[in-house]
Amino acid sequence: MEIEKQLEMLRLTEYESKVIVSIIKLGEGSAKDISFNSGVPYSRIYETINSLLKKDWIKKKDLRPALFYPGNVEEKINEYINDHKKMAEKIKINLQYLSDSDRYEVLPKINIERSWKNFYKKVEELGNDSNQMTCVFGFYDSTAFEKINLIFKNKHYPKNLFVKNEILGKEFFNKLKKLPPSFQIRVLPFTPKVLLFLFDGKNIIIAMPLFGGSGSELNEIKFLEIRNFEIGKILEKMIEISIEESLSLENAYIE
Repeated sequence: MEIEKQLEMLRLTEYESKVIVSIIKLGEGSAKDISFNSGVPYSRIYETINSLLKKDWIKKKDLRPALFYPGNVEEKINEYINDHKKMAEKIKINLQYLSDSDRYEVLPKINIERSWKNFYKKVEELGNDSNQMTCVFGFYDSTAFEKINLIFKNKHYPKNLFVKNEILGKEFFNKLKKLPPSFQIRVLPFTPKVLLFLFDGKNIIIAMPLFGGSGSELNEIKFLEIRNFEIGKILEKMIEISIEESLSLENAYIE
């Protein structure tokens, strides 16, 4: 069957593919039923089933006889898609670095760049491909805020926006009040002097002003791009805590 050949592309053996197709057809079945339905020899059926159980493609009901049913099939397919998407993104980035002298790679998943121009370009690129975003403003620059706001103006997915309390002046407060409801705005008592963006729990951008400046266009920035699920998970947990410990915009700002 064509579907079995397609499943083999997901790093499954021929017998594993046949067994998965059979179990999905049956809904659930014993080893004997699955062997008969799939055409996998009974002498190989338990070996194949145990392999699929370890890989979480199927699950088991401890009855007599034991019954087997589909596991996290959709999740396993999504893992395959994400793995190949990450590889394609890495190839794309590496090709870009061949022709861009402003960029250089420090580690496989950590890249360093300079300039507001490259920063806006990267934020827009990741913003277009994401389903959720969190940003932290540890310093305020009017021009930068306007450009960032423009990038996300027509993106309606959930967005967390954290602001350092000491940079919340009247001008910044009024601009924040005009943001759409898709932004959840919270005020933190302290955060480092950086701009931090987290996209989909894995793509991280951390921008720092250079030359001890305020982050204005005259003083360029350096920023890190980090692609790492583990760091993303840590940041997401910190975000959960920060939402609980932070203040709303209205409660934080007093004229």
